[in-house]
Amino acid sequence: MDAHGVITALACAGDLAFGALAFLRRSKSPLAGLIALLFFDAFIWNFATLAYELSGRPYWHSVDRLFSSLMPAIALHVVIAFIGRGRKMRPVWVAGYVVFGAVGLFVDGDAWWKCLAALGPLVMLLSATLLVQHRQRTTDARERARTELVLLAFSLGAFSLTDLWYQEVSFPLPRLGAIGTLVAMILFATAALRLKLLGEEVPPIVALYALLFGLLWMGLELALVRWLDPTTSPWVLGAFALALVIVASTREAGRLTAVRRARTEELATLGRFAEQFAHDIRNPLAAVKGAVQFLREEHRVGRSLDDQASFLTLIEQQLERVERSVDRYQRIGRVEPRLTRQSLNAVVARVTKLQEHAVDPALSLAAVLPPGLPEAQLDADLVETALENVIRNACEAMPNGGVITLATGYDDACGCVTVTIADEGDGMNARELEQATTLFFTTKAQGSGLGLSFAERVAKAHGGGLALSSVPGRGTKVTLSFTVGAGQA
Repeated sequence: MDAHGVITALACAGDLAFGALAFLRRSKSPLAGLIALLFFDAFIWNFATLAYELSGRPYWHSVDRLFSSLMPAIALHVVIAFIGRGRKMRPVWVAGYVVFGAVGLFVDGDAWWKCLAALGPLVMLLSATLLVQHRQRTTDARERARTELVLLAFSLGAFSLTDLWYQEVSFPLPRLGAIGTLVAMILFATAALRLKLLGEEVPPIVALYALLFGLLWMGLELALVRWLDPTTSPWVLGAFALALVIVASTREAGRLTAVRRARTEELATLGRFAEQFAHDIRNPLAAVKGAVQFLREEHRVGRSLDDQASFLTLIEQQLERVERSVDRYQRIGRVEPRLTRQSLNAVVARVTKLQEHAVDPALSLAAVLPPGLPEAQLDADLVETALENVIRNACEAMPNGGVITLATGYDDACGCVTVTIADEGDGMNARELEQATTLFFTTKAQGSGLGLSFAERVAKAHGGGLALSSVPGRGTKVTLSFTVGAGQA
């Protein structure tokens, strides 16, 4: 094995190690799974290159072509997810997979390298432009540092074109593709370990396991190349890698199935509890209410109740209140608004007053309620519950205290009244911001991932919506809008 072969083997080990590290962090960051896919693709690409050079078998060259063709599409997807625009730019990254997948599968000969030589730089230019724009938009120093490292790492991806020119055109350029992926892996590892690119800080023991795994793979590569003939060793390595992929995929499929089952059971349990609660309470309430009404009638016709009429009235009022509460919880679970025309200012003032006594003493709530705000068709119970959910999220984002501000307003563009809840917490980066309203998504160890999702459902049920803005290190703003008109159930 020559020097280039050793570097390629080292790149394989590095790609596999960091891919495994990202794979282990997939539950901590929405970006981890894509980064794992990127480096597993780089691993297969470099491995196929090494196997082709050792054995000369054409099928390894076909594998090399397929996975090197997919690299620009995966890289573009990673960049789009990194800047938090995965949903808005879905057609772009989907088209990338379709185009580059078709090139890898169906295009051969000179047409293949010409397609990559033409499309590859365009994808690199688009990725670099998106990253530069993201860096200019963000004010958080750590996010800027992450963006710079990612930009540098993807710039090194241009080195892969040297392998293309060397293999397909026989152009006298040094082959730097393996070096480029190896250095990119080091940069991504730096961003993951020092700048929390993969969510929370990576425990040193996890990074050590990934490194040992990569080194073990490299040792196995070199040993098999030394002990076996060039034709056999790639097959042995390939079978070993395939076994690892099958084990990892099976474990991941089991984990996802368990998570889905747990979430389904949680929702089903909540639903059954709500229905059973309503069933068990409503019938006795009807009997008690009837009895109270009978006693009131007895009092009306002159039969003595020992001067307990006012007490009986109070009991009836409280029972009606419990009955309304039962109905309220059922409606909240289904997000079915009963609209009445009322003031959003009054709703916000009521929530603020109640929550002032419920939050931590280190936190304070401030309400900014401009006079003259138009009334809107609202379900006060639903809106209050949505606001309580958002306030609870804000409190959890400020463990050291601070001010939560609730400000109402009117948006002429949509004809909506709005309320913005602003905190002074840690804020969210672009990746977290894009996923924030996704059901069950949470960045907190004990979070349910239901709060913002529920608030968005409530706003949409009123014909409005939810808007998010956040600056890492400075806080988050959640704006709920409600149409002044009839809304939509």
